[in-house]
Amino acid sequence: MKRTLFIGDVHGCFKEFAQIIDDFGFVKGSDTLYQTGDIINKGPSALECIQLTQELGIQCVLGNHEARLLKTLDTPKLKWTEKERERIKRIKNIDYIYSVISKWPLWIDTPEALLVHAGIEPHVEKLEDMNPDILLSIRLWNDQPWYELVKWPKTIVFGHWAKKGFLNLPGFIGLDSGCVYGKSLSAWCPEEERFYSVPAQKVYSEINEYAYSSLS
Repeated sequence: MKRTLFIGDVHGCFKEFAQIIDDFGFVKGSDTLYQTGDIINKGPSALECIQLTQELGIQCVLGNHEARLLKTLDTPKLKWTEKERERIKRIKNIDYIYSVISKWPLWIDTPEALLVHAGIEPHVEKLEDMNPDILLSIRLWNDQPWYELVKWPKTIVFGHWAKKGFLNLPGFIGLDSGCVYGKSLSAWCPEEERFYSVPAQKVYSEINEYAYSSLS
């Protein structure tokens, strides 16, 4: 049986990323892997995570952290802030990472589910008409969780909301269970009707207010 695995926000947690794929028993050439974006930042091994996506053919959507990096790299260096300079300096093999993440789409409409990083814009019928910043960063819409205001013809798989954590509601699956904050990495296989979880090996980053806000 060909299977599909949707994996939540990784944030440079390579060991947990590799472990959840191993626990799934991934068969290259038969199974398909998807990921919710935010592969990079906060954790220690962004480059290794990016390399794994290429080695295994993992299909990723763009996360807000990748989008922020692309925006910085597309800006002349003279206009970078000191914070941006320090961030770029810490990233290994930046040109390779840019070449990979610049090809990632904002969404992937798979046979099993719609995959986006944060969510979709309420009251807009077509993905093409939605604000890209909302697809990358939405959590709340008029103080309500965005998914309470959305009806979609298939399940929506998303990440981005670490404070909310793993979420399994009719029509919506949230897979950011805060691995980089010392919690766990989550994944979903629709064919098996099964969720996978790997505990974080450590706290890689302290959670901050941005993980709680509606747009970050």
